[in-house]
Amino acid sequence: MFNFVGRSALCMAVFFSLSACQLPFYANQKKPAPVAPAPVAPPVPVITKEQQVVRMLLLNGEYTLSRDQLLTPANDNAYDFFHAVLKLEPNNQRAKGGLQGIVMRYVDLARQAAARGNYTQATTMLNNARIVDPNNLLIKEVSAALTEQIKSAPPVEPYRGGANEFLLEASLLGKDDPQILARINEIAQQLKATNSLAMIIARSDVEGRWIYQKMRDALPGYRVRGDIKLGGPPRVQLVPSAQ
Repeated sequence: MFNFVGRSALCMAVFFSLSACQLPFYANQKKPAPVAPAPVAPPVPVITKEQQVVRMLLLNGEYTLSRDQLLTPANDNAYDFFHAVLKLEPNNQRAKGGLQGIVMRYVDLARQAAARGNYTQATTMLNNARIVDPNNLLIKEVSAALTEQIKSAPPVEPYRGGANEFLLEASLLGKDDPQILARINEIAQQLKATNSLAMIIARSDVEGRWIYQKMRDALPGYRVRGDIKLGGPPRVQLVPSAQ
């Protein structure tokens, strides 16, 4: 009995001794730092087909604007691209800014032409600017200044035309008048006979397209190659082809 009690007391003493020795170890142990949750990637925005079309139209508009393709050529000019955007998104500020960029470029071209004394071309540039924004106050301001400049300018000799240039009667353009149609037919036949390119100088894009179409009508089945340049007086210059 004595031995059993003694052994029990001894075991208890050893147990408490070991427990006492182990307490500081557990007490000093640091808790593991909390692990930060893995970052969640933001959802990728879904771009609709319409937004893709708008983006492409804006890029094309800004590119053609930088190349002064403002109202021409047909289907590849800044005005058409920006207008197409506004049909899809009427409040697109980038497209509205692009149209204002066209106006500013035309106003700048008008001022440059006026400084050279080319008042016909200056007037043409302002008329083109009005196509883009009819109520623009800057256009009205520059137009008024141009009118005063023209009044005070000395009379200018009428343009006689250069080499291989054919002047057109401005008052007949846009009309199916036999006289102007015969004149355009004459130019078209000369263009075909010399295999030349047609550089059409017109006061507006609409006028230039009309001349080009009448030249095509005069040469059915023949490809009329050339370009339209805004200016005056209206005329067609035949440029030798490189081919």
